[in-house]
Amino acid sequence: MLWNSVSIPGKPNILVVDASCNLGGWESEFCDRLFATMKRRKLLLQGSAPVRIPQPNALLPYLEPQEAFNCILLFSHGEGDYVPPESKLSNYWEWLKCHVSPPKLFAACTWESYDPRVSQEILKSPQTFAPLALAQQSPLTPREAGLFSLKFFTEMDLHSSDSVTGKMVWFSCSKARELLRRRRLPGKVGVRC
Repeated sequence: MLWNSVSIPGKPNILVVDASCNLGGWESEFCDRLFATMKRRKLLLQGSAPVRIPQPNALLPYLEPQEAFNCILLFSHGEGDYVPPESKLSNYWEWLKCHVSPPKLFAACTWESYDPRVSQEILKSPQTFAPLALAQQSPLTPREAGLFSLKFFTEMDLHSSDSVTGKMVWFSCSKARELLRRRRLPGKVGVRC
């Protein structure tokens, strides 16, 4: 596996964004539990709770200063009739490309409302704010999404002392995929590194 030579300065420092609008009635609690677990694992997190926003432009105040974080973990919805257009991952991705200064590690999760087109764009876009990126390649249950995210960022924290590199993203993603495989969970997450 070849990874790119991008090196994002600093230990992983994560801005966790809950853009789900709690449409299913469980997403905000999921994000709170994951954030609390990450905090107990002593991962570097921005703020004292996930940032909750109803639309992309509401994220603007949380992006300053952009040097304060080098990873964005975004939970939103992908496809579905019940998903308001402004709340879809596609809108967040387009907005972030225009408002976030590179380079950042970007991880997106849409649970069961997986949008294959946007996931492919995240993983294949040559020029974006996120030269290192993760996006699901199948629907994910909340359990799969939580286990994968926690394992990925824990591995990143353990093995990235002064920068986030493509090699470390690939390694951490491999470890998180292996955890899902060992638990016989079919969810798939792709990586651009």
